[in-house]
Amino acid sequence: MTAYLLCPDLTIRGAEEPEARPEAVLVEDGVIAAIGPADAIGAGAQRIELNGQILLPGLVNAHQHGRGITSLQLGYEDGILEHWMIDRRRRRSMDPYAATLLAAAEMIAAGVTATIQANTPYGTGDYANELRGSIRAYTEAGLRAMVGVGAMDRAFFVYPHEADEHFRATLPEDLARAAYPSGTVYAGDGPATIALMESLRAETAGSTLISLAYAPAGPQWVSDGLFAALAADAKRNGTPIHMHALESWAQVRALQRLYPEGLMRRMEALGVLGPLTSLAHAVWLSDDDLAVAARHGVTVVRNPGSNLRLRAGIAPLAAYLELGVSVAIGTDNTAINDDEDLLAELRLAGRLAGGAGWREATGPDARALLRMATTAGASAMGLAGQIGIIGPGARADIIAIDRSALGSYVSPAIAPLSLLMGRAGARHVRMTMCDGRILYRNGHYPDLDIEAVRAAAAASASGAEEVRNAENVEKLLGIANRHYVDNEHAGTAVTWTPLARNWIAPISED
Repeated sequence: MTAYLLCPDLTIRGAEEPEARPEAVLVEDGVIAAIGPADAIGAGAQRIELNGQILLPGLVNAHQHGRGITSLQLGYEDGILEHWMIDRRRRRSMDPYAATLLAAAEMIAAGVTATIQANTPYGTGDYANELRGSIRAYTEAGLRAMVGVGAMDRAFFVYPHEADEHFRATLPEDLARAAYPSGTVYAGDGPATIALMESLRAETAGSTLISLAYAPAGPQWVSDGLFAALAADAKRNGTPIHMHALESWAQVRALQRLYPEGLMRRMEALGVLGPLTSLAHAVWLSDDDLAVAARHGVTVVRNPGSNLRLRAGIAPLAAYLELGVSVAIGTDNTAINDDEDLLAELRLAGRLAGGAGWREATGPDARALLRMATTAGASAMGLAGQIGIIGPGARADIIAIDRSALGSYVSPAIAPLSLLMGRAGARHVRMTMCDGRILYRNGHYPDLDIEAVRAAAAASASGAEEVRNAENVEKLLGIANRHYVDNEHAGTAVTWTPLARNWIAPISED
């Protein structure tokens, strides 16, 4: 592999060393070999001049689904989460390889060098090869990816599962066919999911870019037995666990019934929690949930744009950070601008965290935001100390931001990191390097035909336009809406502290 000497104006090594210094970075064999004056460390390396640019650790998109064509592009308007999920049954799914390759390319252009792909079933009936398609796409793009092996065994139409079982037994045959899958959505039960994981582990064993995680869809969709089986295998093999948790208010209501002792206490008892566990969304974790999560070193992944667009709520980020919970950031392929601009999502998360009162939280500072976009995601991937930093011995996942494009005038009083976190976006990314390989430079992809990638994704999306079950889906939406409305507030009280921390507790039905 070519040795590179990256010569920017300034280098920011990471959230723990946020000072911007005039340092060059030597990259050899995919690893950062040295940092210092260019003339002292770069003998024999290919010199890359990055005039007017600042080097940062590559960003980690810690929750997305490999959807390069967004739901809005496919014709699904934003709406409350449960309605949106059912509405998506109207049309066929895209080709996993084409969709993921475009998503990877767009993340790369936005400065993302590593990502977590959550459970992503395409409904082909061959989940194993769906995952293989996504893995092939990330490998070809050159993006570091932890791909989730999904699992689900209940609540296929509505939650909690008791209500779902009622609907399964009472829906007319035509509606039942539209509401419930005819085969397995994922690999199947615990043993089948573990067997698939073992196969994929063997197939990806030699990769420096691809890793795997168990990605149970979420507590309302996964039984205790399935959770326990996956958690036990994860512990045996050091496999991360990544799942959705308490994303919406309807999920709060369902999980209060399923786990009266609290979601995190049940997950703790099942062996699910640990420093390699990450929870996407986590909008409605209670104070006790957060304390348990923090005790186990769990990472929470903030998805601000998605939560706003799907009416899930605003997670109390300032409270999470105050309680010592590690927080990462993800686009969920449903970012506020319907793109993969992780820096913009990061800024949105920071702005939403500040309170209006003089005594309320001000939100995370620039250093905390950089930590969310780098080292917190690295920890969730099991790659702490390997990515998310620019330091000798770390993998060479590095991006360059055009400092000169951030404003016609910038006061010398503003720290470079504060300027980047306050103004930079995907449009300012000039170089993305992953594992020592330049994937993107000045608007071009050296190893990808981006127009062909876009055309293939568009063709797949056009094929997905075939309407199916439209009339039945409309009826199902009415049934589901009535179910969730009837259960929205019964038996629940919510109060808010000055830190916007949500407390959820059952009250008397009297």
